[in-house]
Amino acid sequence: MEIIIDQNNADQRFDRFMRKYCKIYPEVKLWDIYLWIRKWNIKVNGKKSKEEYRLQIWDKVEFEKDVLWKKDLRALISPKERKIKKLEKDEIKNMIIYEDINWIVFDKPSGVVIHPSNKHWSDLCMNDYLETYVSKSLNIESETFKPSFGYRLDKDTSWVLIAAKNYVALQYINEIIRDRKIEKKYLTIVVGDFPNHLLIDKSLEKIYDKKFDRSHMIVDKSWIKARTECWNKKTIYHPDFWQISLVEIKIDTWRMHQIRIHLSSEWYPVLGDIIYGNPAVNRKLYKKLNINRQLLHCWKYSFVDISSKKNKEFQSDVPSDFNRIIELN
Repeated sequence: MEIIIDQNNADQRFDRFMRKYCKIYPEVKLWDIYLWIRKWNIKVNGKKSKEEYRLQIWDKVEFEKDVLWKKDLRALISPKERKIKKLEKDEIKNMIIYEDINWIVFDKPSGVVIHPSNKHWSDLCMNDYLETYVSKSLNIESETFKPSFGYRLDKDTSWVLIAAKNYVALQYINEIIRDRKIEKKYLTIVVGDFPNHLLIDKSLEKIYDKKFDRSHMIVDKSWIKARTECWNKKTIYHPDFWQISLVEIKIDTWRMHQIRIHLSSEWYPVLGDIIYGNPAVNRKLYKKLNINRQLLHCWKYSFVDISSKKNKEFQSDVPSDFNRIIELN
């Protein structure tokens, strides 16, 4: 069997490529892959190659068919087989705010998860939207690569969500996220009269709650550093929630639930936040306005583009549930 390396598979380690390729073969274990590479059962361009060799365009990865066994069909389950509703091309296009040769930028609504899971097996997820759009609109064929999102989001957080259309772009966005070369700005609505400016510099620790079967963060002086900068855009008196504030936020570190736990620690909980928020306010939010999610929205997302080398900024509209409580302007 022979695999020709294209641009979506180039510049990655030989062993990493084989690990991705063998995911759909349940009998293949990690040690099998490394054993085959060492024993020359898998070759590159007819020669023995080391695990760390970085594949180049037009390289040929060769191995015998009987090296692999039966595919795990669960890895190939489609949205149709999960019995979710059929997605139309126009419906998906309405969610896309930008597209070029490298990126597809979605305006993710709240209430939609990124990937299917045991808890959301029959729910539409953002990966369904992406895969359907790719299959209907793009011509991308690769043994180990398919357009992918560069990061994950909370189900109830709405915001700009970017997918890489090729492996080089995916590598790039992963790199600039790791090096903190992306600027993200959020909007949220909090309880209280927020100050004009607030810088929160508090370390966080992730813990697991057995009672609720979920992880959450706590403030811990000796753990992971986290920094959140906030500006008050508007404070109003609301007949149901007293004083509430529309707050713009920029984060320098990207920790799990960072914004929500930081604001709660300063006694400005996010409206609708069931983990760190005010339960009495949240109940009233649902009863009065039928809003059952934390009001946190990634508003702007910007970075230096891989092709043009110029700054790209993407901005999504303020969600309707925000405007039902407090207007942006």
